Amino acid sequence: MPSTRLRLGFQVWGQYVAWPALMAIGHDIDELGFDDLWSNDHFFPQAAAGVGDLGYLDGPVFEGWSILFGWAGVTSRARMGCLVSGAGYRNPGLLVKMATALDHATGGRAALGLGAGWFEREHQAFGFEFPSLGQRLDRMGEAAAICRGLLDGGSVAHDGQWFSAVDARNDPQPIQERLPLTIGGSGEKRTLRFVAQYADVWNADQDSPESFRRRSEILDEHCRVVGRDPTSIERTAGLPAPCIRPTREEAVEALTAILQHQAMPREAALQMALGSPFAGPVDSVITELRRYRDAGLGAVMFDWPAPFDRPTLEALAGPVRAALDAEA
Repeated sequence: MPSTRLRLGFQVWGQYVAWPALMAIGHDIDELGFDDLWSNDHFFPQAAAGVGDLGYLDGPVFEGWSILFGWAGVTSRARMGCLVSGAGYRNPGLLVKMATALDHATGGRAALGLGAGWFEREHQAFGFEFPSLGQRLDRMGEAAAICRGLLDGGSVAHDGQWFSAVDARNDPQPIQERLPLTIGGSGEKRTLRFVAQYADVWNADQDSPESFRRRSEILDEHCRVVGRDPTSIERTAGLPAPCIRPTREEAVEALTAILQHQAMPREAALQMALGSPFAGPVDSVITELRRYRDAGLGAVMFDWPAPFDRPTLEALAGPVRAALDAEA
């Protein structure tokens, strides 16, 4: 039987939602004892990884780091961060200063999330360069090196293609002895190498348990190459939105309605709901979470779009959490 407790958390979408509701859900997630509370870092509504017409939704979106500082005033337990900040529109030195301020605001509960960036539209609209994937990975690697150096407390000098730093320092240091740097993505050759070199937490893309296990083994190999203990890196994953109802059909219909509130056409919303293995009865959600846990996942970050579904939240905090903890 697994000995590790599976952490449960949420990536709350800051789009198509009013500020009071956004603050209330942060409070409720924390109050119900969930482990992680993350915002996301987008400037336009996002859904289905920006595929096709879903990459061109228009609507209200709150800035992710501002959300975090709002939550800092209404929470007391959950780890908090932005999952993840794009290196293309977040200077790494400034990002470390922001994460450090959040750590002090939350009494030592902050994490710093970093990614290469994938949503071309928002880069172009706000004047940020969106180069090829290889160059975006180069940029993330430079950002991760700078973040790691500043978080480790040293003076950082860097003269790269994308970023520069001259005797940069992070003072004050975070409250945490080691504020965790999270790198998001599942690229097997470069992203996972950056995780091995710099990160404390790996956040994998939405994937099957089998694929997650395979990529986790690849990360282990990268760790061996760079001389890192693989067990020093927490393994997490962003997973599709849950919706818990007595039957699969009821859950899919309820999740479809939530996604339609996100301005998705009904057919696209229905297909996304059908694609969530966490839309169904309590027992089926527990079974699916066991599969991820047994594949080596340490923490779940569920997508969580508005309107926020209270029955699902209470089921996850109650019978789902109890069943998983009984096996830990």
